[in-house]
Amino acid sequence: MQPRTLLPLLLAFALSATAQSVRWQPNGGTLPRGQSTNLVLIFENCQPVGNIPLPTVTNLNMETPQSGSQTSQNIINGKITSQNLLYFSYPSIPQNGAPVSIPSFTVQTDRGSLRVPAASFTVVEATVGETSIPVSYAANSKLEVGHGPLWAGEVVPVDYTLSVSARFRANLGGEPAWDSGSLIVEEWSQPTRRNEGTGADVRNLLTYSARGYISQPGNYEIPSVQQLLNIGVPSSGFLQSLRAEQYSITSDSPSIVVRPLPSPSPNNFTGAVGDFTITSKVIPETAAVGEPVTWTLTLKGTGNWPEISSLPAREVSRSFRIVQPQANRDTDESKLFEGSITEDVVLIATQTGSCTLMPVEFTYFDPRTGNYRTITTPETELTIDGSALTPTTPQTTSAPNAGLPSSGRADSAAGDIDIIRATPAPVAPAAIPRDPLPGQASAFRPLSRDVILGSAIGVAALLPLLWLTLSWRHARHHDQGRLAREARKRISRHISAVQSASSSVERDQALLHWQHDCAWLWRSQRAAPSADMFECDSEWTLLWQESERALYGDNAPLAVDWTDRALKALANKRAPRFSVLRVLALRHLFPAFAILGICLLATDGHAADDPIEAYSEGDFAAAADTWASAATDNSLDWIAHHNLALALAQQNRWDEAGAQAAVAFVQNPRDPSVRWHLNYTLERSGYTPPVIGTFTNPGRIEKLAREASPAEWQRLLLGGLLLGVIALALVLGHAYGMPFGAWQFTAWFLGVVSVAVMITAVASIQTWGLTADARAVLTWRAGQLRSIPTDLKGEQQTTALSAGSLAVVEKAFLGWQQISFPNGQTGWIRQEELVPLWTSKP
Repeated sequence: MQPRTLLPLLLAFALSATAQSVRWQPNGGTLPRGQSTNLVLIFENCQPVGNIPLPTVTNLNMETPQSGSQTSQNIINGKITSQNLLYFSYPSIPQNGAPVSIPSFTVQTDRGSLRVPAASFTVVEATVGETSIPVSYAANSKLEVGHGPLWAGEVVPVDYTLSVSARFRANLGGEPAWDSGSLIVEEWSQPTRRNEGTGADVRNLLTYSARGYISQPGNYEIPSVQQLLNIGVPSSGFLQSLRAEQYSITSDSPSIVVRPLPSPSPNNFTGAVGDFTITSKVIPETAAVGEPVTWTLTLKGTGNWPEISSLPAREVSRSFRIVQPQANRDTDESKLFEGSITEDVVLIATQTGSCTLMPVEFTYFDPRTGNYRTITTPETELTIDGSALTPTTPQTTSAPNAGLPSSGRADSAAGDIDIIRATPAPVAPAAIPRDPLPGQASAFRPLSRDVILGSAIGVAALLPLLWLTLSWRHARHHDQGRLAREARKRISRHISAVQSASSSVERDQALLHWQHDCAWLWRSQRAAPSADMFECDSEWTLLWQESERALYGDNAPLAVDWTDRALKALANKRAPRFSVLRVLALRHLFPAFAILGICLLATDGHAADDPIEAYSEGDFAAAADTWASAATDNSLDWIAHHNLALALAQQNRWDEAGAQAAVAFVQNPRDPSVRWHLNYTLERSGYTPPVIGTFTNPGRIEKLAREASPAEWQRLLLGGLLLGVIALALVLGHAYGMPFGAWQFTAWFLGVVSVAVMITAVASIQTWGLTADARAVLTWRAGQLRSIPTDLKGEQQTTALSAGSLAVVEKAFLGWQQISFPNGQTGWIRQEELVPLWTSKP
């Protein structure tokens, strides 16, 4: 339906409408396949509240709508009625020939909830303009993926060809839109153009080429490619001209069979499929003791590079000191399946002699021959000269990335020694999963930066709060007006005692107390106060003189109204008030001197659980389901993650097992079983996650950092800060005269412990890196990173995402999660492709 037909339709429906309703127009009929048709959602005498919750419609691509409104008035039997129409026009394109059914749904409006009736359409073949020529004849397309059955991980050509009849003038409406599904592909190349056919059957062909692979065996139906095409059609009328109509050309959806790789695979096979070469270079081959020797290993070729995470293991003699190698991956963004990995190991000899660097093997699957191939580097003889050291028989040890032992040898070149040829020791059994751990546990969740900062500010604020409290006490105690205020309160009681005295002795005792406190109230400095201290205040002077006569005269009476006048004078006399600003005076903040120079929080819990019985009986799938449910219910249950990794490993689901083992290790790196299974699963998963991989061959700082999880180190940091505040509080308390036994030793001890714990915690948190973020996630298999969260056939940029990638979840949207990487890259990926390290809630 063309936009020019929309207004008459709305007018026709406006004449018959009498109440609030929401409906589709048209609500049935036919839709041309591959051609855009406007489906209009009409709101009659009402407006939507919020977004319109359109239901999911299979086989129909509905684009962003255009909205409009119209108001009309009708006069029926002299009565005027108004009608307001608000419409949303959705350009819609059927994707194939299957019928289209829009189910009924409820929409919220300003007049309440209204039900939208269902609408059903039959999809028919679209024709070009007003002709009877099918669009499929004017333009069609084809998608080809490889040739015949494929091997899992085999990189094959992917070609998309658009064919347009030369009888029509056409141009592209955009780039091909394609969701490749399970097929991991690189970007399309620049299209090539060619012609085929003769005469009236000439067709123009446009071909896009790429490469891709599917990592898992099975039967797959590759999603079709959508291409918007503008075709020129003649307009009606005497003077005909061409106008462009846009069509969506949908390719076929080829079905392909992906075969599993031959079984059994070699022990050292890590999943590489393609054609590779490996080279080894040692510079120099002759060196002196203490001089560095660089051993460079380079793997290059064409294949499923997103599945290749590291180079093969190497073995060197323990007579060398080894500098941790740094692997360098070199790939072209436009050529995802061509690249290389180079790794340099620096060896520093500690004794003279000769040593053979043994060959390095790399096994991959060659899809052209259907066989596994093992390529080997030549062995290299290394000679070490220099100062004579006591020769020892060197033992072989793995380089930092070593995994499998090899038979390296080193021959002493310093004098004659007896060579003892021992019989070979029995070969240790190959590693298999250990027993699962009983019960449940809950790890600490990492704190956010805001929480850490707020807690640190709160703990640090305790010190100035304590300081101000002590300063306030000191200022109050040394306030010169304090005694006057206290005396004024007592004077009132003394006057009442004078008034209620039953004898002259009681009266005189009360008058003496009154005089004593009057001296404090008027802040007299004299040893024997007199009426002169009242500074010409006649009322207080007269009261004082009368009290003197009553005390020291011969039976002199006290005036009857003396107590009333004394109370009135007291009410008019104010004692000096305490100023809060005195708290900030230096003499109170620093009364004598001020010398300004951790807490371990960890919990663990266990509870009984049942899936261990299923695991022991060999029902690994049931055990995995139970532990997966437990890990979902409590994402901080490191025992559930650990046992889930074991159950997955028993089913050869190594990629998932490696991710779950990594989660268990991050949450509780102290457990020996968790450490062992981390190395065990990562050796077989085919990937090594960033940060976590450094703990598989730990240095000093990694050994220290793995004694607590990132969340525990964060709490230790706050605990160390609290201990520092306590140490400073002891110093301040002593300065204000508060009695503390052994305060000096305690303050120094707590201060030293505080600094040590905070430095260690900061270094460990830095070592844990991105895993210390509560939003950290891990990709458990290779996939695609998308620029927008949708599977629709829209135009968007994608890039390959390797298994084992570590990222942070920024936000979530309808089963999608946006993740970010340390280099600033962001993108969207399905939630099920991610394993959260801490929590499943973004």
